[in-house]
Amino acid sequence: MPSQKYFLVFLTTAVLVTLTGKSSFAFSITPDQTQPIKDSDRTYKYEEYYDFRQGVTRLDAWPDFSPGKPFPPDPRRELNKGQVVEIRPGGTDGLLYLLNQRFGNFWEFVPKGNLAGSFNIQNYYACNADFPCIDGRYGPQGVGAYFKLNYIPDVERGDPTGSTVHWIQRILLNFDIENGQVINDQIPNDKIDIVPNAGSPYYDESYPISGSNPTLFFDLPYVAGSFTRKNHYFYAETYLVNEVPGGTKDPQTGVVKRKVEIYSGVRWGWENIYTPKKTFVDSLYSSGETDTFQLTKLTPGAKFHAEINNDISGNICNPNTYLEARHNSETLRSDNDSSSVGDGFASALTGNVSSDGTINLTVGAYGGGGNHIRGKDGGKYELAVQVFEDENDFPYVIGANSGGGGVSRERPGGTQHNPILPNARDGNWQVFRNVPGCRWYDPHTTYGFEFQALDDTLFTEILDFPIGDDNRFTVSVGDTIVGEFSPGESLDFVSLFGHGISNFKITDIDSLFGSTQETAFPIQLAFNDRIGSFKMRPISKESSPQSVPEYSSVFGLLAVGAWSIVKALKIRSNKQQ
Repeated sequence: MPSQKYFLVFLTTAVLVTLTGKSSFAFSITPDQTQPIKDSDRTYKYEEYYDFRQGVTRLDAWPDFSPGKPFPPDPRRELNKGQVVEIRPGGTDGLLYLLNQRFGNFWEFVPKGNLAGSFNIQNYYACNADFPCIDGRYGPQGVGAYFKLNYIPDVERGDPTGSTVHWIQRILLNFDIENGQVINDQIPNDKIDIVPNAGSPYYDESYPISGSNPTLFFDLPYVAGSFTRKNHYFYAETYLVNEVPGGTKDPQTGVVKRKVEIYSGVRWGWENIYTPKKTFVDSLYSSGETDTFQLTKLTPGAKFHAEINNDISGNICNPNTYLEARHNSETLRSDNDSSSVGDGFASALTGNVSSDGTINLTVGAYGGGGNHIRGKDGGKYELAVQVFEDENDFPYVIGANSGGGGVSRERPGGTQHNPILPNARDGNWQVFRNVPGCRWYDPHTTYGFEFQALDDTLFTEILDFPIGDDNRFTVSVGDTIVGEFSPGESLDFVSLFGHGISNFKITDIDSLFGSTQETAFPIQLAFNDRIGSFKMRPISKESSPQSVPEYSSVFGLLAVGAWSIVKALKIRSNKQQ
């Protein structure tokens, strides 16, 4: 690695996460107990004008560098996460192959046994735009890791010491260590970590950062600038070695080879997983409201993916969003509910950046009414846009229209024809446990059914009633008939009673609606939270409310009375005889 990338600065915040235990001959890897333990994953977010990127830099040690082994399609795994891994003494086959290929004419490499002492890991942490290495000198936009260890020899048991002790490091990476440019994600660059045209295999002679202390090793492999808009990985095998006399003589040249004994080693590394994402945060509170967003100075023709997340803390009924992309003179509008992070009512689009280098997006909300998809909309949302300059990194399928596309994914509860079904039974009660709010639900019923909230759930609103041959339904709370309601209408319990309720009934169901038992009579409800639990059971005509008893509060009595008068005047007796 180039020498200018290193600065010898002692850091007081270090990072060793998990280390392996002792091996034979007492060699061990130990953390520096004076240093605080840090999480090995470092997420980052950098957004400025058209330059936006997010991701995570994490520690990882590749388990095997054997030559000839196929490299996995995706090198970013969950193996050895955050660990420094001990590897067999004497060097792996891959290390010896690289050493002999490069230096075999004048050097001799001899595998030795384990050291009796230990490697004390003083620093090992990931760094990136939000957590730069070495006091910010490699930031704020770079990614990498800082690794530092100290060799503690056991002199009495024969561990080597002095100026003949060196370090040799083999690295496996997918970028050019000299400039940070990604080369090939599937064919890693496998090399000895030294400067070009180096005369020795010693890491510490290529990068003389430890001065007169041969027991100290540290490395800071780092990528900065525009090259961080790619996924990176860097894995290393680091060995302590000792140069000794007694090398063999070449019979033809008469040159005596320099003899190097290879002792214990460790494996460490890091990965950067990059996401070219820009996130907008806004809210929608009516079916006619729209928000517009624009990204500029992008690469014309580059693929993009836009996705809405409306499952935001604080929302009760998350807005049912549509997403519109304007591409040159064409427009695509989609309410496909295909977002992977929404609550089932959020849309997503794929497309290409316009010829002027812009992406123009509009987010709106669909209300209820004639659509009968939602009875109510409102709440916060996030719009995340990812742009992929390299189409090989694009994991989606572009739609037929040049402005974008999307794959519809209908989720249960979105319409009365695909309601959420009970997930348990309790006697003659059908139980809906931990279901999302503001959806359609359906029990099996004939004349009517009773709803009972569970746990901390309260019913705040009936958002909509089903469309079918029957168009009038009676709602009651306790033994009080609240009124009759039709498809497209709603009943707000909070406005009526001042709070949510735990029990109500719907009766006067003269005909079923769906063609199957599961879609006999769907109903759309809102809870006091995004997730709720309740149960319902069918009831007979004899058990339906017949009288209107005194309410516990004057407000409740007046509210129900006024509501009943309005409903009576509005619908009179249109119920089928």
